[in-house]
Amino acid sequence: MSREAKILTAILVVVAGGMIGLFAIANKSPDTGPAPVGDKTKIIRDNSHKEGTGAIQLVEFGDYQCPACGAAYPNVKQVMKEYDGKVTLYFRNFPLTQIHKNAMTGAEAAEAAADQGKFWEMHDKLYEKQTDWSEESDPTTKLAGYAKDLGLDVDKFKKALSNEQFKNLIGQDTADANALNVQATPTFFINGTQYQGKNDYPSLRDAIEAQLSKK
Repeated sequence: MSREAKILTAILVVVAGGMIGLFAIANKSPDTGPAPVGDKTKIIRDNSHKEGTGAIQLVEFGDYQCPACGAAYPNVKQVMKEYDGKVTLYFRNFPLTQIHKNAMTGAEAAEAAADQGKFWEMHDKLYEKQTDWSEESDPTTKLAGYAKDLGLDVDKFKKALSNEQFKNLIGQDTADANALNVQATPTFFINGTQYQGKNDYPSLRDAIEAQLSKK
């Protein structure tokens, strides 16, 4: 075989190999969703914040600075209003600190308010006022203002934030989220199964109705 023929043969082999590789990639099964749920015993804990008394368990892993969580917030509120007595809502902290600089402070604010019996009031305030505090270089002043509005002991509240009093509690929520392979916020679990739908009200409502139909 001549030198030119050998070179041509080598080129054809490389091209054929490339075509096979492209064919394999094109026919690869698509990613059908998030990573499989891990340890389901981590979905809620005895000390998880809860609201409602219903048999349907709706658990949110959320980040107070997350815009998607802020957008989902009114839809979750509407679900709780529409299905009063049928749904119990649990909130777990999952601050994405690598991309949201004030996420941990927001979680600390909610937990500091919980220490004074006003978790859900601060939870709601943080989402309703998200655009006001979330991009501040230091959101403490605005958060303290919310604490005052809610009738909290502001000095105690500010001290809890400065001392990172609830860092370990928030860390436990985060560890549970990681054990469950939670990839983003908000992530919802409904009766122990990770919810895969959109976070608009109709989609959440349909998911709740599907669970109610099983009763």
